[in-house]
Amino acid sequence: MAEPSPQLVRRAQAGDPAAWGQLIEEQQNYVYSIAFSLMRRPEDAADLTQEAFLRLYQTISSYRGETRFTTWLYRLVINLGLDLLRRRGRSKEAVLDDEVVEIPDLDPLVDPALIADRHETAARIRTALNDLPTAYRLALTLYYFQELRYEEIASVLNLPLNTVKAHIRRGKIALARRLGALETQEAS
Repeated sequence: MAEPSPQLVRRAQAGDPAAWGQLIEEQQNYVYSIAFSLMRRPEDAADLTQEAFLRLYQTISSYRGETRFTTWLYRLVINLGLDLLRRRGRSKEAVLDDEVVEIPDLDPLVDPALIADRHETAARIRTALNDLPTAYRLALTLYYFQELRYEEIASVLNLPLNTVKAHIRRGKIALARRLGALETQEAS
């Protein structure tokens, strides 16, 4: 995830169509990954991504540069996603489809067995993450995949710092247990 330049953000705030195109292009994978970590279904993540960019267009003028733009954008996507889940009235969270999106590696030196092993590991982790409560899943995703510090996570999720620390600690424990249970199931 690359932080957009302040000049690009200012140009987008001023309504420059080229800047908007560049900003969307640079941030679309980031926004989709956030949406997917919350929604856990590709079609729902795509809908949330589209909604997020529409909301970004409407609210970018409120960005003042007090935090990193990507942190501010993350907060926007999370809030939209949580609102969407509440509106849908989901009592049980969606389950991740078994579909895996393959992105071909153009490097001919990559070991296919290593790639297969990585896909298996990623699928196990994704399955285990899906079983975690939303609060733990979001905190772990921000910490490990978005590489945010505890303070940034607290700001993004609008939670006290100690709550974030507890979510990450409990999430790690729950994830380790779930991964152990998955390995036991696969071994039998």
